[in-house]
Amino acid sequence: MGNVLVIGAGRVGRTLLDILEERKHKIWLVDENRDICNEIATEKSITVVHGDATDPSVLDELNLEKKDYIFAVTGSDESNFLAGVYAKQAGAKKVICRVGTRRHAKLLEKLGIESAVSEFTLASELANRAGSPMIYKLLNPMESGLELVEKEIEKKMAGKTVAEVCKEKNIVMLALYHNNKFRAAKPKEKIKEGSKYIMVRSRGLIDL
Repeated sequence: MGNVLVIGAGRVGRTLLDILEERKHKIWLVDENRDICNEIATEKSITVVHGDATDPSVLDELNLEKKDYIFAVTGSDESNFLAGVYAKQAGAKKVICRVGTRRHAKLLEKLGIESAVSEFTLASELANRAGSPMIYKLLNPMESGLELVEKEIEKKMAGKTVAEVCKEKNIVMLALYHNNKFRAAKPKEKIKEGSKYIMVRSRGLIDL
């Protein structure tokens, strides 16, 4: 559980609220649409603030330095940028902004602010950063220095055990994929031709 502030109650913000609430976080919401604020306040057990999140006086009332995560997910890159930068300077522990382009994402990251480029699964991705930060870091090559790689089973690998292949290739095999099904890669399991496997390796290595 953590103290989480969500800025913006659009499609992404509403979905994010649902996920965070299910995971038992303590949530604050800021949105400039009074009707939406009133609606959410009656639906959810969270603190709802009606106001413009680019207005410092609104954010100052929310004790930003005590928030574990702040998500700026309005539909405006400019609003997210301004709110995110202000929150970071105010001492917020973790600030994550929704942006529309990779260029904006790089600019935010130079300021020490995480970003998430808009996509279909954005709300779930953001919630995972709060609920499972270590898993998120593992899956983010920029943070972990590792990457997950999908590979085809080579003919010379077929018939060998997972442990044998891992030792030969100096890799960590996480899962096997065969007949449209994933399963955990067990050390003594023999690998079948036509399968695929998921491995973790250091980022930037050439294909094995």
